Amino acid sequence: MVTALLLLAGSGVASGQVLPPLDGPLRRPLDPALERIDDRLGRIDRRVPELEKELEKEVEEPNLDDAASDAAGSAVETVDAAASGAVETAAGAVQDTVGSATAVAGNAAQGVTGSVGQALRPFLLAADPLGWPVEQDVVVTLVDEGRLNALRGHGLDVVAQRELPAFGLVMVTLRNPPGIGLGRTVTDLRNALPDAVVDFNHVYRFAGAADAASTVEDDAVASASDEPPAVGSFRVGMIDSAVLAGHMALRDSTIVARDFVTSEGRRPLNHGTAVASLIARSADNGAEILSASVFFQTEYHAPGATTESLVAALDWLASERVDAINMSLAGPGNVLLEAAVDAGLEDGLPIVAAVGNNGPSGDPLHPAAYADVIGVTAVDRDGKIFLYANRGEHVDYAALGVNVKVADSEGTWRLESGTSMASPHVSVVVARRMNADRMTLGALLAVLTASAEDLGRNGFDSTFGHGLITEAPMLVSQQ
Repeated sequence: MVTALLLLAGSGVASGQVLPPLDGPLRRPLDPALERIDDRLGRIDRRVPELEKELEKEVEEPNLDDAASDAAGSAVETVDAAASGAVETAAGAVQDTVGSATAVAGNAAQGVTGSVGQALRPFLLAADPLGWPVEQDVVVTLVDEGRLNALRGHGLDVVAQRELPAFGLVMVTLRNPPGIGLGRTVTDLRNALPDAVVDFNHVYRFAGAADAASTVEDDAVASASDEPPAVGSFRVGMIDSAVLAGHMALRDSTIVARDFVTSEGRRPLNHGTAVASLIARSADNGAEILSASVFFQTEYHAPGATTESLVAALDWLASERVDAINMSLAGPGNVLLEAAVDAGLEDGLPIVAAVGNNGPSGDPLHPAAYADVIGVTAVDRDGKIFLYANRGEHVDYAALGVNVKVADSEGTWRLESGTSMASPHVSVVVARRMNADRMTLGALLAVLTASAEDLGRNGFDSTFGHGLITEAPMLVSQQ
């Protein structure tokens, strides 16, 4: 497994796997922020004349005392300062929102216990040379224990260090020195340490509608359970947002959760709760769900998950020997993520991922686009493809994912659509089969293909893959 991870380091895969972002207008994400800025400045503009008139009135009266004069002057100064501050805030808001728009350009739709063993750090957004969102001035590496000193000898500050026991490696996060381009640092480290895996700390998004800002404190979300799994149950890992374990949809499910977020910010709940409810329903509450929380949300930015968090989550689920992993998220290629995915696959761990919602002409997104990852697209109950689903040779199967009833973070229900909502059902089917009869990934795919309902043109196609996974129980859907 370690060999599979390290072979990627010097292969030149990095530049080939980091895909360009989708082109598209940035105006739409800017509109709400600009409207808020305009509204704030408008209120200040209306208030300034009122205060000026009050000041003139007070100055004209002969018995104006010093206190009143000071107060009036202070009022005008306060408004002037507020106006100036509003302009500065407006500029900052526009800059942050532009960054947010850039971050979500590749996404057309979109209680935790345990810790990462390090302090949370503020998150600053930047872009890699091809425009994909990354954490600013941060490089992430995978090395074996013997190369740690060589890595530290390059003069970069260590931001975080994490043991990955399932992969037999150490993940080291480094701070880029001032005045040196992040891309140059990545290239220099790859050249200096050819047996290490080095890349940007890319940001990944939900492969579905963007999560609302609904968040709660840790005591309201899923926590580790001391209850043993039910006899005969199988284990499904999910790498997603935090989960509202108290939802009625999950009351009969055993959920074990850990948090792998490394950045400050709120923990969104909607997406992970929806995915967990679909896993529970497809499994008829017969699965133990291991939930890895990787998404965080900061002001002006859509929820995101970093490569660093995804790799740590994959290592945890691999060490827990789950029967399958569901990843309802999508983003650019990254050699660290690819190495971690390959290590899990090499160990016989099936990984199921949503293909993404960037539309028929969208570039392949990862991890679904990696070899041997089971890529899932979404169809409605009439077998019609989800309008925004990605297409491509990496699409393996289709499942119901349009207008699906899911649990939400408010304790109620909603209808949701997207490839994110389709992959959980396939993950359950895969986990159940792997638990009942341990088989190779090749044998598993052969069984799934033989039982899939062919859609579209005869045989495999880039829209539906090998066809619809119909193994019961199917999910409830509404038009």
